[in-house]
Amino acid sequence: MNKMILVIALISITYAQLTFNANNKCTCGDLTTQQDCAQSSPICVWDSKGSSCSTVSCSSIGDQTSCAKNLKCMWNGKGCVDFTLCNQLTGVNQAECYAQSNNCPQSDGKNCASKEALKSCSSYSNQTSCDLTISSNGICFWSTSGCSEITSCGQLNPNTCSSIGNACQWNATISNCTQASCAQFGNNYTCTYFQTQLNKFVYQLCQWNSANNNCVAASDTSQLNINTCYNQTLQTYRWISSSNKCDVCAGKIIYIVIMAIFMIMI
Repeated sequence: MNKMILVIALISITYAQLTFNANNKCTCGDLTTQQDCAQSSPICVWDSKGSSCSTVSCSSIGDQTSCAKNLKCMWNGKGCVDFTLCNQLTGVNQAECYAQSNNCPQSDGKNCASKEALKSCSSYSNQTSCDLTISSNGICFWSTSGCSEITSCGQLNPNTCSSIGNACQWNATISNCTQASCAQFGNNYTCTYFQTQLNKFVYQLCQWNSANNNCVAASDTSQLNINTCYNQTLQTYRWISSSNKCDVCAGKIIYIVIMAIFMIMI
């Protein structure tokens, strides 16, 4: 009985504020509306005859940026082809490699490499090679003590604060970089989501509170519609027309099942 109460409590905490992991993106097969499928380009394509969404072939992608974003593809200098190995691509730095395939964020100075080859921040000896470099332990920044992982927004200056993604915001009142929050968004159009931790891909969904005219943390997706569901959850939820609801593709459901099994076993 106590175990069941604890499981229910954990599930309640999970849904108290709606967070989602950007790595748990919907697959093309998860998408049931033409609108969501179109927004997933260049990964997916809508089949109007079969009314279904499917993965595009790499050879049909004509531009490098779209090709690199599709993890099943890579840009070989001549066109978009099926992804094989990162070392088949050449690039002198992370930016050049990542621009050919998002699977390959590292370079040995000549050839590209996968994320498994990423170095630690401490291996970079100067500010040029250090600042905002992707490392094995997070994003790096340079200080008087050398190159280290960014662990808090307060470590960042005005320039790097705005370049770190959706986790931090520059507070001009106190002249400091602070953790992002829903409260930072001043209107209904910008009230979307923020990254809850540096170097993590977990995001908090926000929603506009019309009564108080402010942006607050969302506990569910009830305020999302067919136009906002897919993109405002970073492609981790999809619109279900039959129920007129924004529904999760993966991640939280899996988490709850794992937690339930764990509690049963102990």
